[in-house]
Amino acid sequence: MDTKQETYQSKKEQKEQKRREKQKACEKARTTRKLKKTLTWSIPLLVIVSLGYWGIQALERSNASRPGEQVAIQNVEHISPGQSHDPYNTNPPTSGAHGAPVAFGVYEEELLDENLVHNLEHGGIWISYTGISDDEITQLQTIGERHPRSVVLTPRSANDAPIAVASWGRLMKLESVDEERIEEYIRRNINKSPEPLVR
Repeated sequence: MDTKQETYQSKKEQKEQKRREKQKACEKARTTRKLKKTLTWSIPLLVIVSLGYWGIQALERSNASRPGEQVAIQNVEHISPGQSHDPYNTNPPTSGAHGAPVAFGVYEEELLDENLVHNLEHGGIWISYTGISDDEITQLQTIGERHPRSVVLTPRSANDAPIAVASWGRLMKLESVDEERIEEYIRRNINKSPEPLVR
């Protein structure tokens, strides 16, 4: 009898042990499925976050290395011709109150700052000059003619430097024509504005 009971308990224990092993295997499989599911979502999420961070860092490095001095962006207010507004924070202006844009191109007469600021908002480049030689004006005209859809060239007597190259929130002043620097400025600052490619 004792032997039968021992055998019976032994079978019962074996059955219980198998049940526990099966339960552990199910729990392990469930944990593995949860881990796989978590990894399936977390790895792409980690990749996206990493790429976003890398992109922001690259953009900041790119902005810091662009030609010209970065200046604070002023209030973007649309105004009528002759309407008063806050003074601009750069000479010539690189942002702020503005009226209607002008056609891109080469001009021999001064234009209103307010109109040209609108061109900058549209991603354009404004090259202005004062007190330079006819040869230098011709050089600037050649540069302007190379970029008929993105550059405005004008004389501007209010400049505090012989040549100023402006884009949205950025300004480069030169004492004389430096074609290489101006071309690089255009290439790297064009369409860096709130309304790029608006023509």
